[in-house]
Amino acid sequence: MLKRRTGYLIVSWIVTLVCGLPDFALPSHHAGEIQNNVQWTLFVPPDEEFTAMVPALPTMRNYPVNNNPRDTHEKLLAHREYGGYGDGVIFIVDSFKAEHPEKLTGGLLSLVDENAVFQRLQFDGITAELFRGPVTRRDVTYTKNTLKFTTGKHLYVIALMTLDENNPGVDRFLSSLALRKTIDQVTSNDRTAEEVTSNIFKATEVTRRAAVIWKSEPFYTTAARAHRVVGTVSLQAVLGENGYVTNITIISGLKDGLTEAAIDAARNIRFFPAQKDGRPVSQIVMLEFGFDVY
Repeated sequence: MLKRRTGYLIVSWIVTLVCGLPDFALPSHHAGEIQNNVQWTLFVPPDEEFTAMVPALPTMRNYPVNNNPRDTHEKLLAHREYGGYGDGVIFIVDSFKAEHPEKLTGGLLSLVDENAVFQRLQFDGITAELFRGPVTRRDVTYTKNTLKFTTGKHLYVIALMTLDENNPGVDRFLSSLALRKTIDQVTSNDRTAEEVTSNIFKATEVTRRAAVIWKSEPFYTTAARAHRVVGTVSLQAVLGENGYVTNITIISGLKDGLTEAAIDAARNIRFFPAQKDGRPVSQIVMLEFGFDVY
């Protein structure tokens, strides 16, 4: 995974799978419903050169660009990240804009596991490299497909993660990829959070706990850097059965925009939802984002 540095600090975070929060934090819960008949939709983000069918609209982050003036490598002009979940597929699209995207190097390429199984794909005259392999962790094993390709102005790195090795959603996503046409109508570039009011469980109440697969560091604000703010932002949140973070509550925050930065990072966490008796359910968690100057 690409290591995101945010300036003069180190950011760390911890997910606590809550076992003992007071009852007031937990709305009443019932058995969850299996996700059926997901309506895939065409995703056409503004200022991008690709389109794809997705099982749900993604969240989006704009990353700050800090090019070293002494660096002779290709300069990065913009970095956006789109991430979402549906039909058992976690999808992450990293978009890197440059005058000559084919020349982008360095940490950007660490997003790709080049030791995985490799094959080439073709679409709309574009040659893409696809890397596929299993990822084994203590809490979960999943299959990761990573696609890399360049267009006229962008380098794209797309990660597709599934618990089922042969999830058909991966092929559906990949086969739908196309270069954006002038007639394509732009869709929303960010998902609106939907509060969850039922089917929320503690970690001790589920059959399989939610598995966090993708996280990004919060951004350190200019004001916080100037005032050298350090400390921890603690949030309570729900990892929803639909694969999105919602119901975010501030337990303790920091000034100069760091609380808001932590909330933004929390919204973009990607995970496989918890299950109870074979059905996806929402799980309550604690999130801690630590900011420390180095």
